[in-house]
Amino acid sequence: MDLLHRPHSGMLSRQFTRYSAALVHSIRARAFSACSGLCLIAALASGCSSTTPNSLVSLPSHPGEICDYQWILHGIRVDGEEQKSRLFWQKMVRDRPYLTCDKLGFVRGSAGSNPYLGKFSLDDDGHIEWRKPPKISRMVGRRDSSDLEKDFLKALPRINRASVDGDMLTLRGDDGTRIEFKQTGELPTPAQ
Repeated sequence: MDLLHRPHSGMLSRQFTRYSAALVHSIRARAFSACSGLCLIAALASGCSSTTPNSLVSLPSHPGEICDYQWILHGIRVDGEEQKSRLFWQKMVRDRPYLTCDKLGFVRGSAGSNPYLGKFSLDDDGHIEWRKPPKISRMVGRRDSSDLEKDFLKALPRINRASVDGDMLTLRGDDGTRIEFKQTGELPTPAQ
């Protein structure tokens, strides 16, 4: 009986050996792939990537570039009064005044309740000269202006200088008026 089982057991042994080798190879390949993936994730998480966190956010390098960005009101001082406390309650971005402009000098945005439009000339050194002071633009269904909107539209035409510090834009007037904006993002590039 032992003679009958020997040829079969040798054949089964060879098949088992081949199957085990294939299984071990498959396990090693999966382990190598998983290890490589984990090493890559660890390298990226430790800061070994080619991009630094600051390079992900584009910032203007001088005041003449402010028209490439959107700015949301962060603080305002007009007629000697700070208005930051009013902004604290304006959590929704759509309720806060913002500013955009273009290379032709048109200044537009929302004053809080209503859209506004004006025109200025802006030098690379930050000097501003108003050609057309900002006013609420004509629209159907104009809403009542809040106190913040009134102060914002009173302060904007008094501004004659712009400065940029990181993601903050500060507009100043000779009478002490100051409007601070925080960058909300780059303007989308027009489709060609």
